[in-house]
Amino acid sequence: MNDKNSQKSSNICCQPEDIVQVFELINTLNKKYEKLQRNNIQMLELTPTQHLILRELWSSDGQQFKELAETCNCSRSTITGVVDTMEKKELVSRESHPSDRRSLLVKLTKKGEDLKTKTPRLESMVNGCCPEINEEEIKKLGELLQKLLNSLISL
Repeated sequence: MNDKNSQKSSNICCQPEDIVQVFELINTLNKKYEKLQRNNIQMLELTPTQHLILRELWSSDGQQFKELAETCNCSRSTITGVVDTMEKKELVSRESHPSDRRSLLVKLTKKGEDLKTKTPRLESMVNGCCPEINEEEIKKLGELLQKLLNSLISL
């Protein structure tokens, strides 16, 4: 095969049915990951979204609803509902933003902070889950998924 033909074949986009199959696999993987996560946090009576919000606040307490929505890939209304539930559980509180009167911050309560030591780390949840995939393959998969995500951002 000459250089012209190899260049043409590398520029051809994937077949739509191949892309659909990849997205279906990603969806199935996500459901299995959420189930794995749910099984590890159920004793704490947390949902995966509540766990994600807590993890974000543990790394940087006092975030705006907008920031949490972006990080969690949720709408602001979804985050508001989840934070309402977390407030009832006394895990978080709403506080006025010091420099923006119109904005509220979601902050950890003492109970929310204390939960960090009782919550298994994500790394321990997935440790040993994929013995047939080596480190090099997992890195390559991550790179390919990031490339796929980046190509969808423009949509």
